[in-house]
Amino acid sequence: MTAVAGPRSRTATLALAAAVASGAVVALQQRVNGELKVELGDALLTALVSFGTGLVAVIAVVLARASSRAAVARVRQVPWMQRLGGLGGASLVAVGAAAAPEIGVALLTVGLVAGQTSGGLVVDRMGLGPGGAHGLTAPRIAGAALCLVAVGISVLGDGAREAAPLLLVLVVAAGFAISIQQALNGRVRRTTGDAGVATLVNFVVGTIALGLGVLLHAAVAGLEVGDWPGWSEWYLYSGGPMGASFVAVAAVVVRRLGVLRLGLAVIAGQLVGALLLDVLLPVQDQTVELLTVVGVGLTLVAVAVSGRAART
Repeated sequence: MTAVAGPRSRTATLALAAAVASGAVVALQQRVNGELKVELGDALLTALVSFGTGLVAVIAVVLARASSRAAVARVRQVPWMQRLGGLGGASLVAVGAAAAPEIGVALLTVGLVAGQTSGGLVVDRMGLGPGGAHGLTAPRIAGAALCLVAVGISVLGDGAREAAPLLLVLVVAAGFAISIQQALNGRVRRTTGDAGVATLVNFVVGTIALGLGVLLHAAVAGLEVGDWPGWSEWYLYSGGPMGASFVAVAAVVVRRLGVLRLGLAVIAGQLVGALLLDVLLPVQDQTVELLTVVGVGLTLVAVAVSGRAART
């Protein structure tokens, strides 16, 4: 006799599907921002545009909800260092915009996942997140090690060898910064009691940092801006709202899935979405190499291994 799934099981399944879909949205955001960077010619400016449009979207959502408007005042109770999560998001968008056109979204995502998984171990061990310190379990250590092996395999491909080594290092570092961002944003949400306000703080800090970065870059080296996309290419300005929607979905489903399962589901969506984008919609003459596919597959195995503790 086949068991019938109850409402709680169906809700968990829907939450898991939403988390995987949000990960695919992140991969699409990286592709969109990469194309915008090609048009504008500057990764920092591209990141600023993305964060700026995302900030507008988040402000609209916060203003529309009375509970969020009331929670804004509680940001003053958050220690200033815990408000800096947006710096991690800013680095992700800037590095992603610079790297996606050069190495492809699939290899970019493998590098980000390696940094994020390794960073997650450090963040949990140090207790930076709202849940405090967590021990280093064998499955999570094995998963992180497999992720690093996956990056090593992926960078053996011709596309990775042709890219600047520093760019690949920055991709992994950006992934590490994402873990810190998630931990700090979680603390802001716990203090304010509102995910929308935590997202708002994230986007405000990131937008300010990127704005200062663009001004400094313009003062030191000058800023040569290419062509701003017209109305026919409106989708190139959608990267910011995509990022905001990802944060919103995470805030909704994390209570059902928990932080670890949420992160694993998002990573799975990122990897599959990135690979599909590079296969179905390649950038210029760029092709997906076999070693990149192997790297993606090994990273998915790493995700499954590190998630064993979440299901026990």
